[in-house]
Amino acid sequence: MKLLHLFFLLPIAMIGCNQGPKHPQADLINARIGAPMTEASILLYADSIDATLNTYEKNTSLVYQLGQATMYIEKYSWNGKPVLYSQYKNDEGISNQVRKYYFKNDSLILLKDGTKLAKQGVNTFEDGRTYFRNNIPFKEESRTSSDFSLLKKEPFQMRKKSTSDQNEYSQDIKLLNDAIIGANEFDLVFDNIISAPDERYILLKSKIAGGYSASILIKDTDNLVDSLLKVPSVFRDKKLNIKWEIKDKEAIYVPVAVNVTSANGLKR
Repeated sequence: MKLLHLFFLLPIAMIGCNQGPKHPQADLINARIGAPMTEASILLYADSIDATLNTYEKNTSLVYQLGQATMYIEKYSWNGKPVLYSQYKNDEGISNQVRKYYFKNDSLILLKDGTKLAKQGVNTFEDGRTYFRNNIPFKEESRTSSDFSLLKKEPFQMRKKSTSDQNEYSQDIKLLNDAIIGANEFDLVFDNIISAPDERYILLKSKIAGGYSASILIKDTDNLVDSLLKVPSVFRDKKLNIKWEIKDKEAIYVPVAVNVTSANGLKR
């Protein structure tokens, strides 16, 4: 709501005082309504979102694993509407990728992707940008370098538009949402809990054979963790009602309040 209050106060602030920095989205608010966005205005809009991420509601998925590959999603929303999805993917020793989907008025306007590929001991870095109107891509560009420190100095070059259609991007967004809420192929249930002298992990598995799995590092215990350790069979194959946070690309367990009993750990 901070951002919303800022929008309402902006006209008063402009009349009362012309000094001080403007909100990063101020110029965009004053843009002509209905004018089609250009590549430059799309990038400006995306930069304004990046600069004000702390004003949005944030949701984070688990760190999902499939084989050697891991993935997690961050979703930023304003008034219940998404403004940005960030997807982090890592295939150990092969590739790292970050994809960012920017939205305006429920429409996808920009996809930015950064990729590191390792092949035969040689690294290749690539930045890509795809611009959208009415959720349909109209321009794609990229740049590459073998040196990450030099990548940002390389100019973007037009690249041939991919064969992806509007439906494929819609499926991408659906997958991101499913990952956030733990639905469909990301619907995980309790499998086991590993307890060692130095580390404890909650292990989750997919309801689908061969599907995604996830682990959650336990740093602080609570009633639910005590119950998982004592009677794991009671919780096995059940969906747990738990919270986590992502630190250093790892899910960390957030203990429940003291007055919440272990029975509430089951999502019914």
